[in-house]
Amino acid sequence: MENNNTISTLLVANAYGPADVLTFEDFDLGELRNGYARIKTKTAGINPIDARRMTGEFKHAGLPQTFGTEFSGEILAIGENGQGFQIGDAVLGSGDGFTHASVIDVPIGNLIRKPENISWEVAGSVAGVSQTAMTILDEIGDIKSLLIHGASGGVGSITVQLAKERGITVIGTASKRNLEYLESLGAIAVEYGDGLIERIKAVHPDAIDAAVDMIGTEEATQASLATVKPDGVIATIAGKPVSSKRVVPIWVKRNPKNLQFVVDGLASGKFQWEIDTVYPFESAKDAFSKILEGHTKGKILLQF
Repeated sequence: MENNNTISTLLVANAYGPADVLTFEDFDLGELRNGYARIKTKTAGINPIDARRMTGEFKHAGLPQTFGTEFSGEILAIGENGQGFQIGDAVLGSGDGFTHASVIDVPIGNLIRKPENISWEVAGSVAGVSQTAMTILDEIGDIKSLLIHGASGGVGSITVQLAKERGITVIGTASKRNLEYLESLGAIAVEYGDGLIERIKAVHPDAIDAAVDMIGTEEATQASLATVKPDGVIATIAGKPVSSKRVVPIWVKRNPKNLQFVVDGLASGKFQWEIDTVYPFESAKDAFSKILEGHTKGKILLQF
């Protein structure tokens, strides 16, 4: 085990606001704890919740803030009980506090090996959304049809494919420019905006078993209430206030086995993965601004 102290450059916000509040700070990681691996970060995905925490729309901790929940990278040092991992191994997984940093310490149990035929970009953007998607489907339960609002984003893209694999008919809403992409994933694609309820009913006249909102709009809530059967689950992962008690929040449950399932599917070509934009770490402000614009197709990530 190597316990040499390491300086990491991490992304920090000392105030709430637009991307201009982001700064870079050097941080001494200290000695590596037992049960942890020290990782040289290659890429790290950005999720909408990161940007919403930056602006202060979603607050779950005080200032200063650090960001990121997923990563890919190489092991620089490994603690005791390395579980078969070694220095130099290419890995991916969920972080432990932040991943938008040049070097991070991660619980060994959060790691899985990066397949050689998966790029660093894909590997660094998959952990959070994969485990979120699996959590959604596990908690919604046995259904035949599913309405997904904001289905072209990172979580939506993999949820569509995982649902289709389970034999579920998926109706996915997105902006006009992303409808063809959704169809390529196997969803019945519907453009959101005025007339959404009528368009959903036109493509799926029967009441839908369940819905999940990934964008957090009142339009999504009302469309779900109007198209989901009375005893069907209506869920949200957006973390925003909702106008109906029928809408229940779902929070991701980390499960490396679920992540491994998705990664194996990506490696075999069973699942598709879309990268929207890759930004160098020093352009993190641009990346976070892009996230706030919405309408992404797949994932936005930082490259180190």
